[in-house]
Amino acid sequence: MKPMMSPLIMLRVACLVVLLASAAFTGMGLRQVHGLAPDMDDAEIAARLDAVLAQSMERYSIAGVAAGAIRDGQVIWRAREGRSSAAGAPVTDATAFNLGSISKPLTVWTVLRLAQTGLIDLDAPLSDYDLPYQLEYANHDPAEVTVRRLLRHTAGTNQPGYGEYGAHEVQPVDVLELSEDFAPVRVIYPPGEVRRYSGGGYVLLQMLVESATGQDFDSVTRQAVLDPLGMATAGFDPVRVPTVSQAFNYYRQPIQGLRDVALSAAGGYASAGDIERFLLAHLDGGGVLEPDVLAQAFAPTEPHPGFAMSYTRWETPRGLLLGHGGNNSTWHGQIYVRPQTGDGFYFLTNATSGAQLDIDLSCAWLGGMSSATGTAVCADALSLTHKLSWFSWGVGMVALFWLYWLAVGYLNGRRHFALRPSGRGPIRLTGRLALALVMAGLTVFLVWVFWTNSVIWRTQTILIDELPFDELEGLSLMMTSLFAILTLCLWSSPGRLADRRS
Repeated sequence: MKPMMSPLIMLRVACLVVLLASAAFTGMGLRQVHGLAPDMDDAEIAARLDAVLAQSMERYSIAGVAAGAIRDGQVIWRAREGRSSAAGAPVTDATAFNLGSISKPLTVWTVLRLAQTGLIDLDAPLSDYDLPYQLEYANHDPAEVTVRRLLRHTAGTNQPGYGEYGAHEVQPVDVLELSEDFAPVRVIYPPGEVRRYSGGGYVLLQMLVESATGQDFDSVTRQAVLDPLGMATAGFDPVRVPTVSQAFNYYRQPIQGLRDVALSAAGGYASAGDIERFLLAHLDGGGVLEPDVLAQAFAPTEPHPGFAMSYTRWETPRGLLLGHGGNNSTWHGQIYVRPQTGDGFYFLTNATSGAQLDIDLSCAWLGGMSSATGTAVCADALSLTHKLSWFSWGVGMVALFWLYWLAVGYLNGRRHFALRPSGRGPIRLTGRLALALVMAGLTVFLVWVFWTNSVIWRTQTILIDELPFDELEGLSLMMTSLFAILTLCLWSSPGRLADRRS
């Protein structure tokens, strides 16, 4: 009778199998973008987007989504998926989502409408208006900080974005207190010379709108833009928006909604139906903006022709493509529109991981727009997800090596475990135990961050907005495993087989 395979050989075979299987699993699981082809008909486009959305909602654990696509001025695809409340209320055409920075295009339209009626001069310095806030100009000329430059993010103002506030937090009551005591707006760059994305500049525009009209910002936007376009479930005051969705974390559990004081920059709400009406209005002004005024919103910003008044611009063979995204904690969305051809796309989500749709769903739609820049952006984003996936695999293999080292030491009698580990010399033992505690702490931290309903999901987290969450979670799993195994290695004690048997 042949002897059975030794435990050490079995261990080596098992590690080899894990290495090969994990490499194959990683390669097959790399994120892919299944783009639309320009020659697809409406039904094919709808079927492809349905498939991508269904797969993405499952993969990224997104609670609720509203999305749609427009072709030749007609809505050819609508999706209202998931839930909008903890009780299970479905996402509908009227469910309102926080828009994040997609609020800025609505602010642009509001300011342009007031300029069209003569209440605001786009080329007048902001200092010509009686604002409650005293803007600091440093050594820059106040005459150069104009309304048009604020709309274009070229006025030199700071504050690229603002955090949101939970009910338990000390928070400003309005944008004036926000700017005076929490996040002061200042002119820190040469006006007209550089473009710096500035939520602070849009807070100044909010003050300007209220000062020029004598009304609150929400009321002005309703009268100037929202009501004329039929955007009945949109607004900048959530109390006046009757059908706002709840916010959800990655585990589809409802979490506390946050308050955004900077309404003009990131505090808007709208439903999918509202966004469709807004995108269609880009084709001809929707009866709100005259053609020459609308053209100013889309005009390139000097010296950065890739941007307009808060829109990103891409030149395509069939005309100008415009876009803007929004990320506010658990709220994520994206809009695109090509006015010349009547094409458009949008999605709105109520979940922490909803930003992942900007890679999968948005890039699928952009594939049919013949935009070289958009395709390049999507290719870069996809490449990042692949690099993160393979890096995670590499971390996992390092963890596997140390697990193998620990197991071999135990099988050969060179290492053993004890509640009070021993070592050669008190200094070496103390250092080893200190490192073990650090590794254990890192393990607990990663578990707390990624696998609990912790406070991190209730705050503005740039990491989640800018990086692929699904791949990050995979990386966190591998890092957690590595830290846990290193903790065991450092806590184990060297010794001889004979010592263990005695």
